[in-house]
Amino acid sequence: MNLKRRILLEYRKVHDTTPEQPYLHARDGLAPRLGMAWAALQADVKDLEQNRFLHWKAQDLYKLSPRGIRVTGDPAELDLEFPES
Repeated sequence: MNLKRRILLEYRKVHDTTPEQPYLHARDGLAPRLGMAWAALQADVKDLEQNRFLHWKAQDLYKLSPRGIRVTGDPAELDLEFPES
């Protein structure tokens, strides 16, 4: 699966589970959830942030941006932005 797609879908899971507090601590939460080292994810997380799919806050806290919510909520748009590899 496309790594950026996996990252976004993981954030979507967190968003849907706890919409009142949809943050993941990038270093402590995301890497273990995906079974990967943070170093392997860091560049893709930064790219998703810079392209406005994720919103960053201090202390490496990230949540889905409105664009990320829209893309992960529409399977056709998700496939267009992040096709299965």
